[in-house]
Amino acid sequence: MKKGELFMTEETRQDDIWDDIFYELKEEFKKFNEDFDKNFLKPNIVLSGKTGVGKSTLINAIFGSVIARAGEGKPVSQSLEKYDVEELNVNLFDTKGLELDPQEREKSRNSIISEIINRSDSPNVEEHMHVMWYCISNESRRIEDVELEWINEFSKYMPVIVVLTQTLDADETFQKKIEKECPEVQICRVLAVERKLYGDIVIPPHGLKNLISETVNILPEATVRAFTAAQKIKIEEKIKSAKELLKERLDSKSLFNYKNLAQVTDAFPIGLDVLGKGAVYLYIAKDIMTVMGIPVSKNFLKFTKEAKSLLKSILVPFVLFEGGKTAGKAAVKYGSEKLGPKILAFITKLFGKTISKGNIVLSPVVGLIMGSFNRKVTEKITNTFIDVCSDFLRIEHNFEELSNEEILNILSQSMQQKMEDIQESLEEIA
Repeated sequence: MKKGELFMTEETRQDDIWDDIFYELKEEFKKFNEDFDKNFLKPNIVLSGKTGVGKSTLINAIFGSVIARAGEGKPVSQSLEKYDVEELNVNLFDTKGLELDPQEREKSRNSIISEIINRSDSPNVEEHMHVMWYCISNESRRIEDVELEWINEFSKYMPVIVVLTQTLDADETFQKKIEKECPEVQICRVLAVERKLYGDIVIPPHGLKNLISETVNILPEATVRAFTAAQKIKIEEKIKSAKELLKERLDSKSLFNYKNLAQVTDAFPIGLDVLGKGAVYLYIAKDIMTVMGIPVSKNFLKFTKEAKSLLKSILVPFVLFEGGKTAGKAAVKYGSEKLGPKILAFITKLFGKTISKGNIVLSPVVGLIMGSFNRKVTEKITNTFIDVCSDFLRIEHNFEELSNEEILNILSQSMQQKMEDIQESLEEIA
């Protein structure tokens, strides 16, 4: 079947018109995805330290429990295992050998360093080892000379952050000892989970945000966005990442501007051009969810079908049903005749078969969303969606247990409420 023939099939259009839109936009989406992926590389983080110092607890606190579900790591060398979890935007490597006898321990260290050096020689930054978190229990106040040797040796070949886990007090004596012996490394004091002491004394988690900030400062730029998406501690970093992406793709003079994507749909047949604009909004939403670390279907066609409620939540404040809630002053003043029948037809389909075209009045705001690509309107709506996503992350701490559909339903309900809050300001633009 040649490109465009799907538009001629009325049955296809009625059954699932999103397939048509995706077919026409798939090459553009592919180009945009490739550009996105260039700055969404998984960082490679090496974990090191003795058994029992809290490495697993630290990882679960920062990235969630995905590693615990991943099972055994895959050996990449004699003393290095890789945990490559598909849904986690970070590659984690665990070192082995600290508990071995001196001769085997030396072999283990050399094997790890050899792997680090070999990767650093690659022209592809994706292959490099980007940072090591060397974990030591601050509670035990013990570190062997061999550990100091390992830290100093590793720091010659890659950035190292010494993570003082299980930190229960403000005493810095142990930290200063390590600083003296290992002057080239950063040191972060953390408590990954709350600790209950005698009586009612509870020490809350602390230091994780600082560890994330120090790591971001070290990582190559192309990996920062993925790391920020993966970590679950600093929501403000996720917001910053999403806003930076939005600014890039709204202001960029390159081909990868959302406006250029929207303009492709102008050439679509009447009716499908409107739906194409809706698909662009959903594509932006998918980008935002991805950089903020909210689970989302990688297949965009599948996502559009799951996210119809999200598109509806954006439009509903600007749709007036006869005898029902007003769509706002702009809708009453100007009415649907300013927008044309093609937008009205799509709205009718989106809101269900029980609604007829005759009893709907649309605000001109709908025209700026579905008919043209207005930068001010798009920026306001997408920044509102970033707020919705940040609220979701703060409230839904165990969102990994939700399905994609459940997540999108929660986001859609919140988005509709916030769209009503900004309704008047959008109508002023219209």
